[in-house]
Amino acid sequence: MKLLILTDGINGVVYHRLFTPHLRMQIDGQADVSVCQSIEEWLTLDYTQFDVIIFSRWLGAKHYDVLKKIADSGTPYVVDIDDYWILPKYNPAYWAYRKGIKQCVKDSINYADAVITTTPALAKEIRLINENVVIASNCLDYTHKQWEAEPMERTDKVKVGWVGGVTHEEDLKLIAEQIKGLDIEFYICGYTPGEIWNRIAKSMPNAKIVEGTSVFEYGEVYRHFDFVVAPLHDTKFNNCKSELKIVEASAYKKPIICSAVYPYLYHQANDGVLLVTQNDWRTAIQKMIDVGSSVRESMGVSNYDYCKKHHNLELHNLTRLQLYKSLCK
Repeated sequence: MKLLILTDGINGVVYHRLFTPHLRMQIDGQADVSVCQSIEEWLTLDYTQFDVIIFSRWLGAKHYDVLKKIADSGTPYVVDIDDYWILPKYNPAYWAYRKGIKQCVKDSINYADAVITTTPALAKEIRLINENVVIASNCLDYTHKQWEAEPMERTDKVKVGWVGGVTHEEDLKLIAEQIKGLDIEFYICGYTPGEIWNRIAKSMPNAKIVEGTSVFEYGEVYRHFDFVVAPLHDTKFNNCKSELKIVEASAYKKPIICSAVYPYLYHQANDGVLLVTQNDWRTAIQKMIDVGSSVRESMGVSNYDYCKKHHNLELHNLTRLQLYKSLCK
């Protein structure tokens, strides 16, 4: 089975949703995977030589031209959707989506032979447009170097970490005031110079800022922490996100404190996750400090075991493979 991945670069979405699972398929001999990263080539490729075409969300400035080229070839395509296409106004990409990207994403879904997504909540929204949708959760390939770096040497200070991007500015406000005065070292990881990031850093002046790095290296920051936090506002857009932060923390056997909202509520049975109700972050963080290192380590192992079982890359790749095979002529 010959698969073609269309992507004009590699970012976090592409790394987790296209690169990691399909590289594993190639290594395991489950499929012959090709990648094309040139938009201009997308308009000249002979798509008939492939069995299935896969891309994430939409295809950039030439979106409809490429979709027509694919349609004319008669080759089925699958679109991977990892985020809801209606963004809140505070999201930096809001206006770009409103001016055209949102419709491009919806048309990708509508014309697709099938859709792959991350969670039941997002699958429910997708089914309103295209009923042929399957769930392949976000998973890690734990053999990638960034998920197996050596842990940092421990110190007396409890280290708490948050990892993410500028779209989470409003979510970080949930904890900005509540961490003040706690006996911890707090890390914000992912910083890239710019107005929004500078504003985030200013709102949390006691935090240690760790600059962002490539998608092939960022996971190593988790080795610094005793535990991780993942604040999230309870909105429809956020409810359609995935539990990726929990899965990332699991790679380093770290427990994580999350807002008691979806998607994190999917992990209610995960003993490595502490869910925060009523946004009482101060109490939750202090509780995680007070339980001590041995309990935190045990919770971290529980998180690792749970994610290895429920976010197993080989298992979710079988879902992908079954879908691709069903579309082959």
